[in-house]
Amino acid sequence: MVGTPFHDMVFQNLPIFLPERCIDDSQSQSVVDPSLIHGPQLYEVVDIPGKGRSLVAGVNIVRGQRILCEQPLFTCSLNWTAYKDFETHLTSTIASLPTKFQETFFALHNANPGKEYPLVARFLTNCIPCQDRTEAAVYATACLINHSCQANAYGHWNFEARVETVHATQDIQAGAEILFDYVSGQTCEIRQEKLKRLWGISCSCVLCSLPVDEIQKSDASRRRIETLFDESGNMQSVIDQPEQCLEKCGQLMKLIQDEYGGGSQHLIMSAQATDSAYRICTTHSDLASAGVLQERSYGLRLLCEGSDSPLVKQMKSAIEYKHQETPIDAMRSFCKWYSKRGDEPRLLKYMEMRNN
Repeated sequence: MVGTPFHDMVFQNLPIFLPERCIDDSQSQSVVDPSLIHGPQLYEVVDIPGKGRSLVAGVNIVRGQRILCEQPLFTCSLNWTAYKDFETHLTSTIASLPTKFQETFFALHNANPGKEYPLVARFLTNCIPCQDRTEAAVYATACLINHSCQANAYGHWNFEARVETVHATQDIQAGAEILFDYVSGQTCEIRQEKLKRLWGISCSCVLCSLPVDEIQKSDASRRRIETLFDESGNMQSVIDQPEQCLEKCGQLMKLIQDEYGGGSQHLIMSAQATDSAYRICTTHSDLASAGVLQERSYGLRLLCEGSDSPLVKQMKSAIEYKHQETPIDAMRSFCKWYSKRGDEPRLLKYMEMRNN
């Protein structure tokens, strides 16, 4: 076990409508109460040399399938200014846990043994931040998921249910390791430095093992993706130059596909890029284009977060309501790019979007 990610929050040219292979969340397994698990185990805990206890697929898992839904052993605020106070708080928190939970916590890997504050070191090795990143949680099973820069699973904190869900972001064959991306979106040098400093990892995944010239090309793509996110979201540009901003969204989605295709960040970054394009279209009252993008983003997030995600439920309600034109929609008809839901999309053409 080498720790779990501090998640940073694409797109495989998915169809506009819902992915057919998105699996009903009722098929997921709960690790809190094993008696509730029916059918074959979706995952197994195995010892992998150099990694320790790790999660591997127990059966073939398809993209979009929920692998895990887990309540935390405990949660803890991250708003501490002194390690000494943090250690004191963790001491009392852990002492209040059932003995089994305490044993589970102390069985988790500590990437920084021998430090002055051992509980803080073990907690920070394993904790997964919650929704607003002011709180983090530790889990019996999710904290066994190791790192890859080309991960095949995505973890999401459901703040309503207060559980961590894990979904497959690509097909995973039985026996293959289930992996998170701890340092998404970073260049190779930054990834390696952060992984070594926080988790004691020297990553040798396929991406980090590329020839130097290909690593440089990958790093340049990642820097360009970051720039395009900033430029396409600049509010003044969105107002003055929506066509150019949408062209940048299209470039962004292609770069994400080329750089992250197959990795866990591919889907979630595509959803974020689609959201940027959606905001541009709504700003200019092109509701037809906005509707297409809204459904696309919904499908992407459904794959990553599941149907019980608060955001996914909110998006579904918005899509179901979309066919009802409001008085505000009618007032927008003077806008240059105005269209109603169901009309021919107008601004969408600037993205050169493809549906493969």
